[in-house]
Amino acid sequence: MSEVAAAFTSRITISIWLIGCLVAVVAGPFGTFQTMGFGLRLVYWGTIVTSGLVIGAVVSAAFLTVCRGWHPLWIDLKASLVITTLLAPLIYMLRAGLDPVLTQADLAITSIWINTGIFVAPIFFLRRQLTGVDRAPDPPRPRLMRRLPESLQEASVLRLTGRDHTVEVVTDHGATTLRLRLSDAIDEMEPVDGMCTHRSHWVARAAVTGHTTEGGKLHVTLANGDRVPVSRKYRPRLEELCLVPGQDGA
Repeated sequence: MSEVAAAFTSRITISIWLIGCLVAVVAGPFGTFQTMGFGLRLVYWGTIVTSGLVIGAVVSAAFLTVCRGWHPLWIDLKASLVITTLLAPLIYMLRAGLDPVLTQADLAITSIWINTGIFVAPIFFLRRQLTGVDRAPDPPRPRLMRRLPESLQEASVLRLTGRDHTVEVVTDHGATTLRLRLSDAIDEMEPVDGMCTHRSHWVARAAVTGHTTEGGKLHVTLANGDRVPVSRKYRPRLEELCLVPGQDGA
């Protein structure tokens, strides 16, 4: 609910409200330019646009709460139908009450419903595109990335290797060396899923593509082709994750 409230009071929503009111009042669509003066159009369209945004916010909150697993397009379509159904009677009553020329007999609720839907659905789609309501938030970046050179800022870390008081950071875009303890570097890799394979080596789980054994020594292979040694101490953990075979299968 708080996310919807934030989106409702965002600059995008306020801009849609201002532009919608301005265009409707000046252009006077659906014959309102001919039958209403500027003051009446200001009251009429200001009420409709404001009511539409308020009803839209409430309906959106309800759909996002009840139908979280639905595809965003289905949520928009169904929410548009509900908003149109709630807004059309209000438009009908306002037009009949404020328009000095037309009467209720001149108005058709079906036509008003169709015209309202034609406007509501595109606004929903446009707002989603501009505000990114359905976009997944970017995953939190590990703190270690702040230490990397600019050329590696968008890279994914594949492995860490500790040497004395430095750490070699190998990414899918290249490698660099930091003056840092391996244990501190590993701490700064959260929340990336990874594990130590050796007292001097840490690998990202997603980077592991296989394993090899040469001369009785087990290594995991990474997406960039690197081979990282696996020690006896850390092998059980990798076996649990099915990244290397059990002792019997080695």
